[in-house]
Amino acid sequence: MSSNKSQAIKREVYRKTVHVLLSLVLLLPFLIPMPWPLIPYNYYAAGLFLAAFLNSLVVRRVKVLGELRRARENVIDLIEKASKELRQPLLFVDQTLSRLQELIFIQISLLERDYEKREGYVGPLYGMIGVAASILVSPGTTFYGVLALATVDTVSAIHDLFLNNARKSIRGSIIALGVYFSILVLVGLPLLQSLLLSIIACVTEYVSPEDNLTVPFVTTLAALVLGMPLKPPL
Repeated sequence: MSSNKSQAIKREVYRKTVHVLLSLVLLLPFLIPMPWPLIPYNYYAAGLFLAAFLNSLVVRRVKVLGELRRARENVIDLIEKASKELRQPLLFVDQTLSRLQELIFIQISLLERDYEKREGYVGPLYGMIGVAASILVSPGTTFYGVLALATVDTVSAIHDLFLNNARKSIRGSIIALGVYFSILVLVGLPLLQSLLLSIIACVTEYVSPEDNLTVPFVTTLAALVLGMPLKPPL
């Protein structure tokens, strides 16, 4: 396996791990009672704000990293002029800024897809918009949309990365369909409705230009139309 291919696999696995973890965070209101004031609407509103804030940081990363660099330069100037007693805490500040700058750069480079280098890290933002829209339209079936967001895109993307040269494939979507359908059946949901919902979720993921946005919303609406058992937030 070439070095570039190996790096691509590592990046995609890391991205999808973060994707699944964030999706599980979005599922929490359906799994455990959330403490006040994290009622469902507040919870998802906070998530939407944080995702938008992250996106703004990435879009303005040159400015943010430049400001961090200037802050480090100012601290270094202070270190050179400071007395012996003040140098140690100032060195600590400089090391902290250096690590923060490095962390921001590394996380952005690992999480960004190619087009996001131009448009910003839109994955979490679009995912939160899709989930927030779902909870506004149908809180009782948003569970299905968030579950699809966690599984369908992840399974198909990992399959395609390892076996299909990182391109979307029908086989990857079929495997994702099987995984999502199996999860629905395992939690005791009706077979026919689960199959139809799985097909809709996977077709949406396959044809969508931004699946993080469309998969949760379309799956939520499909679950409502199909009459899936309601699973509102606790």
